[in-house]
This record gives sequence, C-alpha cells and structure tokens, in this order.
Amino acid sequence: MMIKMTSWRKRLQPLMDSGKGALVVLLLSLLTGCGEDPTQLLETARFEEQQNNLLHAQELYEQIIRDHPDSPQAQTAKERMAELRKAPMGKIAP
Repeated sequence: MMIKMTSWRKRLQPLMDSGKGALVVLLLSLLTGCGEDPTQLLETARFEEQQNNLLHAQELYEQIIRDHPDSPQAQTAKERMAELRKAPMGKIAP
C-alpha cells in the first residue's frame, strides 16, 4: 500500500535518504519555531535563500507581506521578492 507524501515530505525525502536526517530535523525545528513574528519569518526566509530553497523563501516573504504589510520586514520582503524574480535560478544576490 502506497501512502501519498505531502509536498514538504517530497522535498525532504532525498535528504532523509542520503543520511542527512539530522539536518532535516534541525531545519524543521527552526521552521516550526519561527512563529508569526515578522523578524523571525524574515530570518528564516533569508536562511532558506542561503540554502537555495527559493520556493520556501518566496512563500515566507509572501506571508510577511500578507500578514505584516506595514512592518519594515514587509518592505525588505518585497525587495527580496523582486530580486528573486529578476535573478536567474541559482544566482541570487545576498
């Protein structure tokens, strides 16, 4: 019997299969602990960019813009989103 994996599990399965399970657990701990604070969300999004997890970084930036539109972090998120859209894949400026 085959169980359908959720989207995040599909992305993490190669890491689990390659023996990097500890890294996956650490990342999940960081992500679940980020809460709704725009500063923590922004830090996590930047970390995701550094790890080349651009889809998740974009999702976090969108969450910041949606949930905290008047915050300084929302302005930073908008700037990072613009950079992500302009840059070729794998060539994101810090």
